[in-house]
Amino acid sequence: MSDLYKAKIAGPFTALCGGASDNDGSAEDCMMIAPLTGGAGYAMGDTKLGDDSTVLHYTKAELVTGAKQILAMFGADTTTAAVA
Repeated sequence: MSDLYKAKIAGPFTALCGGASDNDGSAEDCMMIAPLTGGAGYAMGDTKLGDDSTVLHYTKAELVTGAKQILAMFGADTTTAAVA
């Protein structure tokens, strides 16, 4: 897809990280992610900002590459990453 921002959000957001165990989208969760239509990628936002969060669109490749780079910043071994 030439313009990821033409893809609509295909499902509900799932809250990730931050420490909350109930995945309820509370401010403690930190990050939210939802798939885009047609498998184009994913939309991401920040639950701490609520409805005012800017939602960014990424391809799967962009997210995987970014995640590996973040893990490397923290000294994790990214050569055995489970995502492709």
